Amino acid sequence: MIILGIETTCDETSASLILFQNKKIEILSNVVLSQDIHNLFGGVLPEQAFRKHQENIIPVLKESLKPISNIAEIDLISVSAYPGLLGALATGVAVAKTIAKIINKPVIPVNHLWAHLLVNFHKVEPIEKKALNKKYLGIVISGGHTNTYMIESVIPLKIRNISKTLDDAVGESFDKVARMLGLGFPGGPIIDKLAQNYRKRTNVNKPLFPIPNPKGYDFSYSGLKTAVKRFLENSDHIDKEEICYHFQFSAIKHIVQKIEDIILDKRVKNILVGGGVASNSFLREELRNLSNKYDLEIYIPEPKLCTDNAAMIAISALFIYLSRKPYKIPFDIYPSEEEGNREIWNIK
Repeated sequence: MIILGIETTCDETSASLILFQNKKIEILSNVVLSQDIHNLFGGVLPEQAFRKHQENIIPVLKESLKPISNIAEIDLISVSAYPGLLGALATGVAVAKTIAKIINKPVIPVNHLWAHLLVNFHKVEPIEKKALNKKYLGIVISGGHTNTYMIESVIPLKIRNISKTLDDAVGESFDKVARMLGLGFPGGPIIDKLAQNYRKRTNVNKPLFPIPNPKGYDFSYSGLKTAVKRFLENSDHIDKEEICYHFQFSAIKHIVQKIEDIILDKRVKNILVGGGVASNSFLREELRNLSNKYDLEIYIPEPKLCTDNAAMIAISALFIYLSRKPYKIPFDIYPSEEEGNREIWNIK
């Protein structure tokens, strides 16, 4: 079975082909084109993202189809239908539905956030029900989301949200702090690099900024962002590497502490991590420590599969297909996860 995936939720235009054969997944292509125009504005502008997707989608699609000789070889089409920017989503969904009509093949709508988690299974061999019916804690950490999920099983796919951010997402807070420091966009990679530099050259003492700790399992980053802002306003001398280290320390410790709370309360031994912030070096180090402490099995994709990409959409569609999970036909696009889950999957 060959599955085409299309991803256009935000500012990456991506198309991918995966092959599912002999109970194994092979990524045949995974073309991702990032929109660098947003660097000029320090953040993603929805209208510009929409225009760039329209400009990029056909060249990206053509490149992704090179491993096959005829488009009719595709057995299943998948597309990110939510959550995301409406104009961006509309571009990918329109193309997916058009291809499906032309070659008379089904198209499956995918929850972009689920996809960040399910991509972790692309190296699980063989793909069998007995290998995928474990209970997992899933955490999506990206520019737009900081969510946790309880995954009762992958086949059949049973997944529910258990917490989210109350305000800023973790990746968004990285971008905003980077903007305060004049570091450019996106902020995550450069803050991580400067934080590593500071750690190498000094003995770190007590963190400058408090670690957020809202009630329950939810996350909050607005207070941490404000603490950085006030520190900068009241400081005569700014060491950017120092600020990056202490901000990153508190931001990541917040995530790890919430994960620890959940695994202790829910008695979960398997964790799936996804989203652009999953590439962060300090997060990966802290998760390794957590794994050693509690004897956990933690799955994190390689960095190129952490950011938005279409391979994760195609892989998710495979599990939806194997689960025979019913979805609404015809389906629409939705900016929020809650609305998409309710309207497409009938998840209240």
